[in-house]
Amino acid sequence: MSQDLKFVTAVSGQTSKGLILRKEKLSDLIKEADFVSTLYLSITGRKPKKTENLILNALLVASIDHGISPASGLVPRIVASSGGDIYAAMATSILSLGPYHGGAVTGAMNAFNEIDQEGDDVEKACENLIYAYRLRNERIPGFGHPIYKKIDPRAKILFELARKNNLDIQFMNIAKQLEHTLEDKFSKKLVLNIDGAMAALLLTINVDPSAGNAIFGLARVAGSIAHIIEEQQSGKWVRRLKDEDVEYAA
Repeated sequence: MSQDLKFVTAVSGQTSKGLILRKEKLSDLIKEADFVSTLYLSITGRKPKKTENLILNALLVASIDHGISPASGLVPRIVASSGGDIYAAMATSILSLGPYHGGAVTGAMNAFNEIDQEGDDVEKACENLIYAYRLRNERIPGFGHPIYKKIDPRAKILFELARKNNLDIQFMNIAKQLEHTLEDKFSKKLVLNIDGAMAALLLTINVDPSAGNAIFGLARVAGSIAHIIEEQQSGKWVRRLKDEDVEYAA
């Protein structure tokens, strides 16, 4: 089934008053708004409150870079070293993200919403969620990290900032309770990671779960720019594995 190319949009458009973004004149936003508040407006359809703007900004800062080691840091540098232009290299930063790296925010938001909708017994709701995921043989998104085994410092700082600014603690409490319940059920610490912390706080500031992964991806692709430029300016040729680092299994 197909349709023509006529679009109906409430996001943005050219009008007699100029370009309008969510009912706001872009010319006015240029003079008075910052990028984060405009991003929030674009996604949600309204201007953010001061605390919402502060938290979204903090989430983007927390997610912008985590070194060259993760795929979103390594892959764009390899592409840049091969002579790929900056757009191609930036695209690979996004393409390297997935459910096990940077792509668990939306899933965690959905999980936290599911727990919240079960009622007041959060601990029981967490147990039910874990049971459902185990039946499907799926990992619960937003927990566990290869480096941070006891606490993800980014999550800790973000939650402290949210509490300091008197944000609602409902989804932060759900995230921490799920962390405790996971440890109890598996006798192993599965730390609330940056994806899980972002999920709780994006729900708190009323961002739709469908935008969750995109927020992380936006931050990480922005962070890739400096790495790509550094690699392009290094004067070195294409990166490659040493032969001894590859084992052929006959």
